[in-house]
Amino acid sequence: MISTEEWNGRIDAFIREENEKAGRVVPVRRIFCQDDTDRSGGGIYNETVTIDTIGRFARALGDSNPLFSDPRYQPGRGAAGLFQAPPLLECCICSTFIGGRMPRLRGISVFDAGTKWERFLPIMPGDSFHAQTTFLGVREITKTAEGTDPAARLLIREHRIDLMNQRDEHVSSLTARSVIKCVSPLQEDTELPDRNQMSDRDQLPDRNQISDSADEPDKNSESEKGRPHYTKEELEGLYANLDAQLAGAFRRGAVPRYWEDVEIGEKLPEQLAGPYDESDGQALMAAIGAANAFASKWASIRFRKGQGITDPETGAHRHPIDRHNSDVMARVQGLPRAIVSGIHTQALLAKSVGDWMGDAGFLRTLDCRCRRPLFFGDLSIQSGIVAAKYEKDGKYYVKLQMQAVRQDSVVHTTAEALVELPSRRTFS
Repeated sequence: MISTEEWNGRIDAFIREENEKAGRVVPVRRIFCQDDTDRSGGGIYNETVTIDTIGRFARALGDSNPLFSDPRYQPGRGAAGLFQAPPLLECCICSTFIGGRMPRLRGISVFDAGTKWERFLPIMPGDSFHAQTTFLGVREITKTAEGTDPAARLLIREHRIDLMNQRDEHVSSLTARSVIKCVSPLQEDTELPDRNQMSDRDQLPDRNQISDSADEPDKNSESEKGRPHYTKEELEGLYANLDAQLAGAFRRGAVPRYWEDVEIGEKLPEQLAGPYDESDGQALMAAIGAANAFASKWASIRFRKGQGITDPETGAHRHPIDRHNSDVMARVQGLPRAIVSGIHTQALLAKSVGDWMGDAGFLRTLDCRCRRPLFFGDLSIQSGIVAAKYEKDGKYYVKLQMQAVRQDSVVHTTAEALVELPSRRTFS
């Protein structure tokens, strides 16, 4: 076992070496099923967006908005056009998860920390895309008092994906973040530093919102006892909310939401999703095109050498992605049960924003933070509030604070959204 001093020295060296590569630009290539390499972490899923691409993604979100499906629908004034894509369709075009080198030490684990989605142009059927990735480096978000040894160090690895369409127009930038948690082997049951010891300008708020981020097991919840069982009353409330979504009760639609009519402190209606199950996860995989079977799946597993993951029943190698669709394989990987993809939880928040802003609104930015896990069997309740509004360069913006909460009142995802709305001054 190495000393704490050497352990820290290796992590410091890892940060220096990784940051020497910051700014490196790498082309993102199409994922072909016959490849003998595994590009499930980084690659273009759907090079060309079709009406079917849009429809599959909308169905994966339970989104009944006719703007994404019904040729008879007449979009509201100011809408980009018929059959435009829902916000965050970018995740169907290009994977935001890109692997990278990790410290060669015990006690290292990696989790999804969320993505900042910056959107410049709407995505329409027939658009085709190419992309590039820029590695932004590694930064530490924990600092310890001088002269003390850290029990755990948290690093953020970031990369940016830029999507360009067939006209070489810059459509979106996606800044994806991964948390690298480094726990000293000399420490047991470690605690993270408190808020005052965190130096990053975008501090993650507290230990409860960091240590169980994204794919990390939620040791302090009921998760390990299996999927929740809901009462008749709870299910009736859920089904009533889903019926209201189908009926468009929360959707602004063709009637423009004008910037002048928005009030700071105004709340977005709560929208429920779940209980999350296998069909929900399969709908997302079908939409983004991340699924493989048989020989092409074996190509991915063989490339990764299975990462030592085998099925306890069959003994066969399994792909790590199976933590997103199987309780059994999630437990093999140290999770209490199957875990929801962070992309899905972020897209559900975007759906709530899209319903609120209406056809004429445009979601410019959604900066998401994955705080705690959402497991299979959980409910997700999306909500938001208007935090600010302002005019800039003749355009009219509203800032929203969004969050998604589990049925046990734990916040699992937060986001700050920037929406551009029409003004009565320009629509008069």
